[in-house]
Amino acid sequence: MSSLKIFRYHFLDGLVALCGVGIVAVMFWTLLDFANLSWWVLGPAWVFLAWSYCWNLQCISHNFIHNPFFTNAWLNRAFSVLESLAIGVPHLLYHHYHMNHHWGDSDAKGPDGTTRDWSSIYRHSKDERPEPFWRYVLFSFWRVEMTSVVQVVFKHGSSQVIQLVVETLALGAFWGLMIWLDWRYFVFYYLTSYYVGWMLSYAEGYFEHYDTKPGNPYANSVSSYHALYNLVWFNNGYHQEHHWDPKVHWTRMRDLHERIRPQLLANGAKMLRGPHLTAFFEDWFSRRGDKNRSWPEAPTRTAA
Repeated sequence: MSSLKIFRYHFLDGLVALCGVGIVAVMFWTLLDFANLSWWVLGPAWVFLAWSYCWNLQCISHNFIHNPFFTNAWLNRAFSVLESLAIGVPHLLYHHYHMNHHWGDSDAKGPDGTTRDWSSIYRHSKDERPEPFWRYVLFSFWRVEMTSVVQVVFKHGSSQVIQLVVETLALGAFWGLMIWLDWRYFVFYYLTSYYVGWMLSYAEGYFEHYDTKPGNPYANSVSSYHALYNLVWFNNGYHQEHHWDPKVHWTRMRDLHERIRPQLLANGAKMLRGPHLTAFFEDWFSRRGDKNRSWPEAPTRTAA
């Protein structure tokens, strides 16, 4: 029976993978029927596609990077190609870009005046504070240090170089198909949802590390225990827990939280009641400086 096992860690990874397939399916549907669909359909579909980049980067791609879904290496390679279409960059490049994020853990600037984490909210600030929110969100996509990411791929050997070539060709063919079928779709529909979606993802990334303690493994990230948010976001709300141990599967985040909760409390880890994207509003409404604010509780398990 073990030889028939499809998913490496948990059967629910199949649901996460299907979500990635669904995103690409919506892209093809809107592309192939662009001229016939009404704007009453295209408008909500555009909103979904823009939202899907954030959802994918934060949840689907994110979980796949840390715990590849399939036991078969070729299935993992194929899904990485599919994800390249879904996020609009060769997925292998995003894999190494994100792994660098964990290597640096959204660090503050060191003695050399920069950060180890290429996506740190401190990296492009003019002082020791985090970069202003809107500047980070608007410009981070254009500041990715592509040469450094590609160099990491080459350091991992020929198999990854080949994977990068395949993903790049697949994405290029996908873009070429869009332009050939309807250049207006590519320019006005696809590219706009693409950029807005990446900005949403960078916005969430900012809130996941804003107002934290860089260098403290128990307080360098922000967690949210909102039940619906974690259901839809595949437990990405447990972000401090994830940074403490990135290899823990997303289905085990609640267990991990219960294990390290005393350390989180002792180190003053920041916790939200709502999603990360509403963090500024939550801080404003709850008067962030109030020391008497109660600790947001994660859902607890009941004894069987």
